[in-house]
Amino acid sequence: MNRSMVITLENQIVDKLWGKITLLQPLDEKEAIVDHVLQEIRSSGDGHKFQEIFDEIADTSKRKEFILQFLSYGVIEDLLCDQGIEDIIINSTNTIFVHHSEKGFIATKCRFSDQMELDLFVRKLMLFSGRNENKKIVNLELANLEGRVNIATSPFGPQITITKTKVDPLSIIDLIERGSLTYLLAGQLWLYIEGLSIKPANIMLAGGPGTGKTTLLNALFSFIPKKERVIVIEDTLELNTFHEDSCSRLESDDQTTLADLVKNTLRMRPERIIVGEVRGTEAADLITAMNVGKYCMGTIHALTAREAILRLENEPMNVPELLVNLIDVFIILKRFHVKDKIYRVIDEVSETGGMEQKTILLSTIFKYDYEKKVIESISPSTIYRDKLARSSGFTAKEIMDEVKIRAIILKTLADRNIRSINEITMFCHAYNADPKGALASLGLDRNKVLR
Repeated sequence: MNRSMVITLENQIVDKLWGKITLLQPLDEKEAIVDHVLQEIRSSGDGHKFQEIFDEIADTSKRKEFILQFLSYGVIEDLLCDQGIEDIIINSTNTIFVHHSEKGFIATKCRFSDQMELDLFVRKLMLFSGRNENKKIVNLELANLEGRVNIATSPFGPQITITKTKVDPLSIIDLIERGSLTYLLAGQLWLYIEGLSIKPANIMLAGGPGTGKTTLLNALFSFIPKKERVIVIEDTLELNTFHEDSCSRLESDDQTTLADLVKNTLRMRPERIIVGEVRGTEAADLITAMNVGKYCMGTIHALTAREAILRLENEPMNVPELLVNLIDVFIILKRFHVKDKIYRVIDEVSETGGMEQKTILLSTIFKYDYEKKVIESISPSTIYRDKLARSSGFTAKEIMDEVKIRAIILKTLADRNIRSINEITMFCHAYNADPKGALASLGLDRNKVLR
């Protein structure tokens, strides 16, 4: 086929598809719609211009192949299928670069052959996301939430960054086996998030770009009890919540800010509010939600717990010092290189412990040892533990024992190759509903485990 004519035809198909393709539409529906549009173009006054192409795709199988090619992402399709690639960087028609999970930032052999092909690609990105936006900066999602896209218009051509969503999100056990945390810390995080269904912790995950904040937040969803009403708020849809049936997902745009959405959640009767990334005035609204008894989680760009607190207290967040203390736990993630390998780890877990001379006190519970390459327990979780003990009626020892039991449960699940995020979520839901029965299903006895 004449390449120039194929691109011209595909552009006409795009023109006729605006408003007919949606973000989560099944592939067979999209195929049928594109097939119908092809027939429209063929029978229109311009159809004769593409007669050569229509003759070549007259056969049903060849027409299906053409439609599937149109519905693909073309030049970058193989990069999207590579599970090791995290980000795809397209700087106009130059060589396409990627961030690889193990190799870092590397060049590929892929590139768009000319501006015409690249312009069609950008139009298809917007079409498949269900949008048609003519702005200098556009944020959108890949079809079926397979990733998020940032397009920045430049004098040198569009600068496109695609951050992929993992097809199979990493579970807490996957992260443990990658060295990001230990079973004991995972047991502590489970207790923080579930809170014995009485008093979950308000948690802020902090770290620099690419440290694994979203990945960890995804994994922590497994610990949220099934019966809870959860609302997730994001700038661009990234989190994987498909195993949470009761979860409502909201996305900000030019008309509706994150702050607007956080305020609105209080009318949606949530038990839990999760903000994908806290960076503006929505921080104060999120803290207000904590203050009225909602349990909240979010991520923030900061390198330490103290830095996260300073960011929250100052412009543009402006959260009063006294209210920042409503955040129970700060989890700090870091990324570092050893030779050619990239490590993403939990660097620090700290609990807030009141204020002294307008300074929020922090108690470090876990800290990463870079020489041993492992996160170690520094001190027991006394602050949150005692809050939970007062609310639940359990003793401090019983709560500490619960962390140990949960660590053993996760190790047992790993030993039995029960490690996917869905499997772990199902077990955690079962444990929340019936701890004794869930332990028995693994052949574990609470008293024997604690001896």
